[in-house]
Amino acid sequence: MQLLIRALTALLPQSLLRRVAVLYVLTLTLLISAGLAAFIAHKARAAVEDAEQGAAAISALIMPTLTESAVIGDYDTIKRLLARCVEHPLFEKAVFIDIKGSRVEVARQDRPARAPPAWFTRQFSDLLPPINDFVRAGGRDYGITRLTMWSEYVAAEVWSVVTIALLYGLVGLVLGATVVWWPLKSWLGELDRVSAMGDALVGRGPALERVEADAAPLEFQRTFAVINKVAASLQAERAQAAVTLTAIAEGVATLNGEGAIVLANPVMGELLHRPSSSLLGQRLAEVLPALGFAGEPRETWRNRRVHLDGPPACTLEASLTLVSAEGDQAAGWVLVLRDITQQQQLEDQLRDELESRATAIRAMSDLLGPSTSVSVSAEHSVIERLSRQVADLVSRLQRQTDQLGAIFTLSPDGFISFDAERRVQFVGPSVPLLTGLDSRDILHQDEAGLERLLTQRQVNASTQKTVSLAQLHEDALILHMDRPMQRILALAMHAGGGREVSQVLHIRDVSQQFEVDRLKSEFLTTAAHELRTPMTSIYGFTELLTTRQLSAERQRELLGRIYRQSRAMMDILDELLDLARIEARSAQDFVFTQVLLEDLARETAEDFQPPEGRTPVELLLQAPGVQLRVDAGKLRQALRNVISNAYKYSPGGGAVGLRVSATGEGWARIEVRDEGIGMSADDLERVTERFFRADKSGKIPGTGLGMALVKEIVQLLGGRMHLSSELGQGTTVTLEFPVALRVAGVERALP
Repeated sequence: MQLLIRALTALLPQSLLRRVAVLYVLTLTLLISAGLAAFIAHKARAAVEDAEQGAAAISALIMPTLTESAVIGDYDTIKRLLARCVEHPLFEKAVFIDIKGSRVEVARQDRPARAPPAWFTRQFSDLLPPINDFVRAGGRDYGITRLTMWSEYVAAEVWSVVTIALLYGLVGLVLGATVVWWPLKSWLGELDRVSAMGDALVGRGPALERVEADAAPLEFQRTFAVINKVAASLQAERAQAAVTLTAIAEGVATLNGEGAIVLANPVMGELLHRPSSSLLGQRLAEVLPALGFAGEPRETWRNRRVHLDGPPACTLEASLTLVSAEGDQAAGWVLVLRDITQQQQLEDQLRDELESRATAIRAMSDLLGPSTSVSVSAEHSVIERLSRQVADLVSRLQRQTDQLGAIFTLSPDGFISFDAERRVQFVGPSVPLLTGLDSRDILHQDEAGLERLLTQRQVNASTQKTVSLAQLHEDALILHMDRPMQRILALAMHAGGGREVSQVLHIRDVSQQFEVDRLKSEFLTTAAHELRTPMTSIYGFTELLTTRQLSAERQRELLGRIYRQSRAMMDILDELLDLARIEARSAQDFVFTQVLLEDLARETAEDFQPPEGRTPVELLLQAPGVQLRVDAGKLRQALRNVISNAYKYSPGGGAVGLRVSATGEGWARIEVRDEGIGMSADDLERVTERFFRADKSGKIPGTGLGMALVKEIVQLLGGRMHLSSELGQGTTVTLEFPVALRVAGVERALP
């Protein structure tokens, strides 16, 4: 029992004000709970009784009709009747079971809008059993009717009332606690002041203040008066004791109001190199003249340093504290001395070290140069100035590093730098792409190791000479690399001009330059050969005309041949000039306009003069209203070349067709088909090369530049070209261009 009382006491608040408030709240809670319990019990009984009475009335009401329906076997009426019962909120389920075991059941599918807790519903389920009625007529049983009460609905109705009652009870409890709190606070609030006074007495609070007990009950007023007297007495004693005790570990001396020493501990005598008893009665100015006192102390001060010559010499730190009496009068003073000789020595050493570092910092600052950031004012320290200079230097170095990194990343050339020991210390981003070597394999390699790695990457590495980096200082080296892909590299070594970078290896891909030189040589050779053939004929026929006497008919024949060969030379030169102009100017000389594709194709076919004895171009126009944005003159030139080739490479005759159509995917198509000699697969791959001729016999005239010119024009017009051919079957050249517009009203279905 005592343990229980102690446990309850421990749970109670420590404050009397709070204990009274808690007691009141508990009492009020008990009364409200009892009232609510009685109300809820009464409400539940009333709800159950009402439900039972209502259910009995409804059951009695439906039984006559249900009995008649059971007698005649009208189960549909029974089911409708049971459904109407279930529609009433008192019933959850209605069942009719005849004597043969047939069952008619109707159950409710909905639930209350605000369902009560399950435990609350179970209480009503036990109180509302099902209603069972036997169906009898003429002394004969026809079945039984069972009406199951909807306990959840009854519980929901009671629960809503309970919820409102609980809410009102809670509001009443809160209002009652609030109303009683303010008077209690006013009457017993001064008790908290006693606790605050206790904290102040043990040094945990501010200075003590009197407790005003006028508004407190009579029983507390006398107690507060005694407490105020005791507090005033303890205040003065605590002030002197606290000052003395806090300084007891150092040299401590107590002075009276006139500044004479009345008490000195032994440590004070040791610090002043005399017995502590000899200090009694002496004034502070006589004991420590270095403090500068001429009479009585006037003010409190701390941490004044005094140097005593000794022997032994020492440095003391002095603090003087006032002891106040009543009325703020000086009751005395407390002097505290502390030996800081070692601290002073350390500070002197630190000061010397700081001066040395300041000198070094200034020298470093002069070396770094002025800061480019915001100027440092005089208030800022040298360290801050130096930090800003270092930050500026790091920022400049970072910018330079970023610039060099961007240059190396964007440069197609590779760079490898060597340190003072001729070992690789940097590998540019392009080096792995050019050589196929991993940067990690190259780093820290010496010259011999790098030479070995480069040699292994050459074409036919086993038969090639070892790469010598030493020779690169005199002349560049050309390497034919086999991996990662065949390319030609030019290697050159440059002096680094510093201790950190002794030399730099420059690697440049010259594959395109070599390829351009090869193509230039091949072009000049082919052009010279093509021009030499007509020139030889012209030269020979001219020599015949100038050295022999020929008949007029023979002269006309030779002059005709000279004319035809001159025309062939002019065609070659014109097409060469067209190709050169297109390559040099790209599409800058083109005049782009929108043209109707069918009109352009028709005009080109009608203007073209087929060779003697050949039928005209067969037109098939299937792109009504399609417009292209092209240079009409250049497109006609390309189309004439394709039609001309179609006639030339079908010397045996046959039709030449021109078909224009739309693909339905935003492209227009031009197809030129012949029934000529055709081409092999190898010839198809080379047909757009300059001076390439599908006819190797030389019997078909031409320059070999027509299809190359057609390809350039089509690409610059934004189109694409495709050729298909079979030997002996003919060739089809397809040109496709993006549609710029389709004019409405002239469009028809395409086949």
